[in-house]
Amino acid sequence: MKCDDVKDKIGRYNFVTESYLVDFQGMIPIPMLGNYLLHAATEHAEARGFGYRAMTANGLAWVLSRIDMEIIECPRMSQQIAIETWVEDVNRLFTTRCFTVLNSNGKPMAHARSVWAAIDLATRRPTDLLGRADLIAYIDKEKECPVAKGGKVLPAEGTPGIPYRVKYSDIDVNRHLNSIKYMEHLLDLFDIGKFKSQRITRFEIVYTAEGKYGMDLSLHLKEVEGDTKYLASICDSSGSAICRAAITWV
Repeated sequence: MKCDDVKDKIGRYNFVTESYLVDFQGMIPIPMLGNYLLHAATEHAEARGFGYRAMTANGLAWVLSRIDMEIIECPRMSQQIAIETWVEDVNRLFTTRCFTVLNSNGKPMAHARSVWAAIDLATRRPTDLLGRADLIAYIDKEKECPVAKGGKVLPAEGTPGIPYRVKYSDIDVNRHLNSIKYMEHLLDLFDIGKFKSQRITRFEIVYTAEGKYGMDLSLHLKEVEGDTKYLASICDSSGSAICRAAITWV
């Protein structure tokens, strides 16, 4: 990965997709693409003074609240890609970060818009972002993010759940269920034949509560538009969704 110039508002990071991250079709799946996006976001924030180290030093942490991904073409094994990322907006409780994934010829392969909150590690409550001059200084409203802003994502109500208990491999540095693991568990609800015959063009996921080690969860999937649009949820033991997703196939 090549680092960018920290004076720029837009960060650009180059990767070569690793063979051990591809799926059975030799393509980077949605969760692994999400990992690349989060890696770029981490590097961009870290270099500009509002990343993991600076936040934890002040008892804070970034928490992903939502991400909407639109996929034109999934990267394949050992492919050179570049990810551009920038801060689109900041308000009191949330900041919006965008991404574009480019192939070696500069052609877009995917776009994403994400929403983040900064929580107090002691209280687990969101903090006010409008006082963060370091973050606000890097807002770029000029660069276009073609991803439509996501609307309300409904839970997959009225469907039987598949039980799942949160394990060691699910937990991230903030000691809650890793945001990528949510994606993996929901996509595992689809049969492999679905991935052979169709592809995902839009993946929306909203995180509403933290999953913690040892929690008993249930995974739900609901078809809403033929074989092209699905709702998916992860629910806690009370039946409340801790995340909701909308997945569009072609």
